[in-house]
Amino acid sequence: MILHRMCRSHFASTRQSRSITTCTAAFCRMCCGSCWRGRRGFRFSRLKRMSLEEQFDALTLEALQNFVRSGQEENLSLDFKTANTPDLSHAADRKNLAKALSGFANSSGGLLIWGIVATRNADQIDCASDFREINPLRLFLTRLNTLTGEAVSPMIDGVRHKTLEANADSGFAVTLVPESESGPHMAKCREDRHYKRSGDSFYRMEHYDLEDMFGRRRRPKLELTTRLERGGPATEIVLGIRNIGRGTARAPYLAFSVTEPFRPAEYGLDGNGNNGLSKLHYGQGLRYRYGSTGGLVIHPGTIHEVTRVKLPGFNPRPEMLPNRDIIIDYEISAEDTRIFQDSIILGRVAPE
Repeated sequence: MILHRMCRSHFASTRQSRSITTCTAAFCRMCCGSCWRGRRGFRFSRLKRMSLEEQFDALTLEALQNFVRSGQEENLSLDFKTANTPDLSHAADRKNLAKALSGFANSSGGLLIWGIVATRNADQIDCASDFREINPLRLFLTRLNTLTGEAVSPMIDGVRHKTLEANADSGFAVTLVPESESGPHMAKCREDRHYKRSGDSFYRMEHYDLEDMFGRRRRPKLELTTRLERGGPATEIVLGIRNIGRGTARAPYLAFSVTEPFRPAEYGLDGNGNNGLSKLHYGQGLRYRYGSTGGLVIHPGTIHEVTRVKLPGFNPRPEMLPNRDIIIDYEISAEDTRIFQDSIILGRVAPE
């Protein structure tokens, strides 16, 4: 059985997001990761943070209903808005579109859901509270597509819109705004200001924000990879770093802890005591640490394997296998990038 311990959905960034089993969105079961059956009964479940594009594609009418039913909070990548007019002729609607395009693109990207009323809760956080369907919905989508290029400057690559129909030509719309590397982007429609997203709101950017963005280079984006070898007591898990960003990762760093008695292999990654990154001294928190001490880089789209974990000894016995899920907690980083923390949950390893 696969146990999804934590929800990594963008929509789960509430106070309980690190301890709940699933978030309030019905489709979060799809956001919690994919599962596959490995060799010889080994079951693997990766809790990978779902991309905005994947969440956009997975978003359903049922999920919106759950947002309102549970009082889903707005957050760094999720915003709710209503539409005053289906043709977006109202100035407030155009302003909301322009601010969302600018603010999300200049930050980490996000989803704007049209047709949901957001009201403040006891903690003064805007939460989904009611529906206000858009009618005619097809006209609204047409106007969104038309205004997308006019509401922000320069234009943003990758903006998408879709509708979720509740009744005949009536319902809701969703706007996907990806993070942009060609900014900063200015909100138009009589705004002529640059915005960024912070918490659950859009804020006008200060001059130092703009200076930083004008000098921003393409950045790497790193994630942990796993590769299974063998099975049963001899199971080995090769850990690596994949760069899915657009920039080169310099001086990569990986730290992790793994469920006992699994530990890094005594003979290293290559069988001769060598690893893909140099071992660093033990520190607080995550036990095993590796980092680059030279000019090693990870180019975009490539994987650099670091080490392998296994049961201790050269001939581990079946009774050494833990009678519980194997969990790898890790943090990963590189030069001029923020540390990213996540977890991978492995099912029990079946004896051969």
